[in-house]
Amino acid sequence: MKRIVIFLVVAYSILLIKPYPIYGYNEKIPVLMYHHLEKNVNNNTVISPENFENQIKTLKENGYNSITTQDLYDYLNGKKELPKNPVLITFDDGYLSNFEKAYPILKKYKMHAEIFVITSHILETNEKNVYTNEIPKMNWDQLKEMKDYITIQSHTWNSHYKLQSFSGGMTGAIYGRSYINGKLEKQEEYEERVKKDFNLSRKIIKEKLGYEPIALSYPFGTNSEDAMKLAKDVGFKMAFVIKNKGVTMGDNVYALSRITVNGNETGAELIKKLQNGGT
Repeated sequence: MKRIVIFLVVAYSILLIKPYPIYGYNEKIPVLMYHHLEKNVNNNTVISPENFENQIKTLKENGYNSITTQDLYDYLNGKKELPKNPVLITFDDGYLSNFEKAYPILKKYKMHAEIFVITSHILETNEKNVYTNEIPKMNWDQLKEMKDYITIQSHTWNSHYKLQSFSGGMTGAIYGRSYINGKLEKQEEYEERVKKDFNLSRKIIKEKLGYEPIALSYPFGTNSEDAMKLAKDVGFKMAFVIKNKGVTMGDNVYALSRITVNGNETGAELIKKLQNGGT
């Protein structure tokens, strides 16, 4: 009897101190990055609808289960277990092709995705695309329509461009102090500029869709200590870079890796890539 009591006390103590779900502690969770879909075009930023469907179908047939950014955040904070073979599917920018081509495929295979949108470029209903040099973007009604399989996150309000940084090279506008009109920003000016952008992106998504985005995708995958701090300060819970490897427990939640999906990859090649850690 004494041995049984000791065993129960030890087992209970282990349960109390468990900092995260036992399942998946060493799991490498792939976060896939897509952009635009276009017929007969396949490269690192564009994939044909046919190839995209082949990849999604193959993921489904091989037992991969799509998750949300909220699922990933909860898992990394020890609040939730993930299904077997989890995969987070993401898109950047907010292209109209995501609605017209990707969404029907995701819905067909019951796979969830997240789209990181440049919020200033998302159109009002029936508004003409004022960015005539860009691939057409979606409107807010289309984003609402996809809510059953797609959640919208932030890719900044309007900071998807490069500036000459304090170090002299051209880098993402949110990276750090930059030259504006030929003059180097002060640190407080840089922080005010980026925080204003981040806050605007969060505000408009909340107004249009009814929820605040929890995640940020850094333009060009470029981040810095300053950018990570500002993302946290405005209320983002996580942010993504591009390191072509899976996310694991203990990773910096403001520098989570995504894996670039090449449009030329078959579904089988994508599976093999994920099994090799994302490279």
